[in-house]
Amino acid sequence: MLSYGCARLEIGVQSTYEDVARDNNRGHTIAAVADCFCLAKDAIYKISLVVAHMMPDLPNVGVERDMESFREFFESPLFRADGLKIYPTLVIRGTGLYELWKTGRYRNYPPEQLVDIVARILAMVPPWTRVYRVKQDIPMPLVTSGVEKGNLRELAFAWMEDLGLKCRERLEFRTYITKLGHT
Repeated sequence: MLSYGCARLEIGVQSTYEDVARDNNRGHTIAAVADCFCLAKDAIYKISLVVAHMMPDLPNVGVERDMESFREFFESPLFRADGLKIYPTLVIRGTGLYELWKTGRYRNYPPEQLVDIVARILAMVPPWTRVYRVKQDIPMPLVTSGVEKGNLRELAFAWMEDLGLKCRERLEFRTYITKLGHT
């Protein structure tokens, strides 16, 4: 892969639950995702990164299952991503999810609850996993429902402070940058 100039592979995990992958038309099983991680780590050098995409607030999941999915993602040896992008679910016109939302069969988490969930997820991130992004860069006029603020990560960090939670990823990365002589 490196001979093609690829130094990072991104894998759209979305959830660690089979029923969620099926219901959201992912087109693969969670076992296939785990195989993908294994193949990726075998195929690329250690300097390369495997970055996963995870999505809280998918339909038919709920807070407890969201938290358990992230816990499994971080703790299971089947995954062990080097990097993570957290993409809370957005409702976009013209999608199947939009139809569920329009008929009241799907509702996003309220903004305060989403901030709380993201804060608790960030507190679970192992020190070896770098969080690259919290929230998609989709123009807000296209979003019907979902994340309402562009600074979700900042809000989550502030809420973590209020809760007395620490983000090991953030501190570890800051320490790493300091060791390199960059402040």
